[in-house]
Amino acid sequence: MEGFKPGEECAKCCGRCCKERGCSLAPEDMLRALAVRNKEIEITDTKLTNADTELRDTNKKSVLSDALFHMLQNDEHYAVDCISQSGRPFYYLRMRHKCYTFIGVEAMGECMALTPSGCSLSEEERPKGGRFLKSSPDGNCTQHYTKEEMLADWEPYQSLLSEIWEEFYGKFMEDGTFDACDEAYFAWMRQANIQNQS
Repeated sequence: MEGFKPGEECAKCCGRCCKERGCSLAPEDMLRALAVRNKEIEITDTKLTNADTELRDTNKKSVLSDALFHMLQNDEHYAVDCISQSGRPFYYLRMRHKCYTFIGVEAMGECMALTPSGCSLSEEERPKGGRFLKSSPDGNCTQHYTKEEMLADWEPYQSLLSEIWEEFYGKFMEDGTFDACDEAYFAWMRQANIQNQS
């Protein structure tokens, strides 16, 4: 496995990092997940050889877009999120937060994959942001998948991800989906606190 295995300290802190925010995926994680679900997606070593060139091919982009949209709607693990970068929106995939939907809002939240016994994903399934987080006994964990690397990795996919984001972000704001997610999350947190105290 490329990256780092969770240390014993992760069990002691009960996944503090995972309770703050779902870790970011790299495109290779997205493509691996899509390949498992969709035989039309052809991937060599889980990466598109030349993402810029491949994504200019309308047919390939359409297949990839349809498969990604279907996966996001039907798999509770992933969300498209958006950050501001150099004055423009920048889109990437991260692990979804509990009680939330497949459109992120750059909010804090507990990762969908976190369980009382740790991450529910196998080492192979864990996203790069999780695999490259090196735990430390003093709690100062170090992220080795840097923001600069993540931005470079996701740059070829901006058009693809922005289409999904722009189609649903406004709808979810207007129809109350995000508000309902917040309410469900706060209710879940209250229940979790009650269980922890008993």
